[in-house]
Amino acid sequence: MADPGTAPDVQADPDADPAADVAGRVTMADRVVVKVAQQAAAGASTPVRGGLAGTDLPHVDVELAGARARVRARVASTWPEPAADVAARVRDTLREELERLVGVHVDDLVVTVADVRPPAAEGRRVR
Repeated sequence: MADPGTAPDVQADPDADPAADVAGRVTMADRVVVKVAQQAAAGASTPVRGGLAGTDLPHVDVELAGARARVRARVASTWPEPAADVAARVRDTLREELERLVGVHVDDLVVTVADVRPPAAEGRRVR
C-alpha cells in the first residue's frame, strides 16, 4: 500500500497518444479580438454609418500583448441619453465580452462619445 504522503507510481503507456496529455492552446488572430470588441460596442451604443466626416461608429482600436489589451472606442449616443451613461455601458460591455468570448483581460479602456444622434422617428402621426 502506498504512503498517503507520496504520489503513486505511474507507468507511461507506450501505445498512448502523446497529444492526449497536452492541454493545448488556442491562438486567435488580432482581427478576431477587434471584431468581438466592435460587435460588443455596437450592441451597447448607437451604430452609425457614414457619420461625422464619413466615419462609421463604433470604431474600436485594440493593442494586444498576449492575453492583455488596451482598447480605444469611439461610439455614438442617441439624444437625450447622457453620454456618460453610454460610455459606462460600452466600457462594461467591452470588458465583459472580451474576457468572456476571447479570454482577453482589458488593462486600459477609453470610450469617447464622438457623435449624438437624434431619436429615431416614431412614425407618422395623423390628426
